[in-house]
Amino acid sequence: MMGALLVQRTGRPPMMALDGPAWQLDQRSVPTTWVAVWDALRSGPGVIAGPSALGAPGSRAVLVPSVINPEPGTSLAPGGHALEPAHLHSPADTSMHVVLPAERAALVVAQGWGIACPRAVHGTEVILFGPRDEAELDVVSALARESVRWSLARNGVTVFQRRAPAPDGSVAEVGAAVLATAALLAASVVGDELADAEEQRAG
Repeated sequence: MMGALLVQRTGRPPMMALDGPAWQLDQRSVPTTWVAVWDALRSGPGVIAGPSALGAPGSRAVLVPSVINPEPGTSLAPGGHALEPAHLHSPADTSMHVVLPAERAALVVAQGWGIACPRAVHGTEVILFGPRDEAELDVVSALARESVRWSLARNGVTVFQRRAPAPDGSVAEVGAAVLATAALLAASVVGDELADAEEQRAG
């Protein structure tokens, strides 16, 4: 699976720490853009929002609980944890950790959209820079969705179950119900984090 062609990211890359908890040290996304990235990341079918098994405090991950032993290189979580294709770092950071095919990951780095994760062991783990404007938001959002689609496909998650018809004849999609619930929980958490970030800046 290969995503759209990438253009070169303009300007200098942001300053990055080689080890968390804060990876991106400048050129961070504004809060509304950070929320838009999160919306794009969690919008795909087959995933739910949840805490990252690996990300720094404040990170928000997309998870596939049905896959516990994923194919190597397709998850950011260690063995024994749910498949975690990507997580978004906190509003104090705004970079995002994703997995992509090795050749695609190399292209993303070469075109200036991120760096290879210093902890990577498979060549698929990339840290994407937080987008600075609407054009960059489109690129980063597309890469987030691409990461999730690739990881799910590599782990055989291609069909999403539906409930049996209810007594009244209605049919509800399990995945949609789970995602709707997760979205409400994530929105609450994001709101709290943004409020905390605003208080810190004001202080």
